[in-house]
Amino acid sequence: MADENITPAPEYDDALASDAFAAPPSERRRSGKAVAALVCGILSLVVVGIILGIVAIGLGTAARKDMEKDPTLDGKGLAVAGQVTGAIGAVLAVVFLATGLTGF
Repeated sequence: MADENITPAPEYDDALASDAFAAPPSERRRSGKAVAALVCGILSLVVVGIILGIVAIGLGTAARKDMEKDPTLDGKGLAVAGQVTGAIGAVLAVVFLATGLTGF
């Protein structure tokens, strides 16, 4: 009587329903080398260290190569920023050493 007007609930495929809330199959990870490159690059600016600048450039390059091989790695911007700050820090260190402005 009153039940005749009620429409049944739609049927769902359990496989589709469980995939809707599942985690993505490959989560992106941040490259540790990229983070280390940025840290070394910033320190090379603060401490004016040529060695830290060279390390930052090397770590940034290694991180970018790793990201080309492994698409789940993230942090290209960090790697590039580490390379740039490392290069600036290394150049500043050379300029300061050449002009005698080291302060020591």
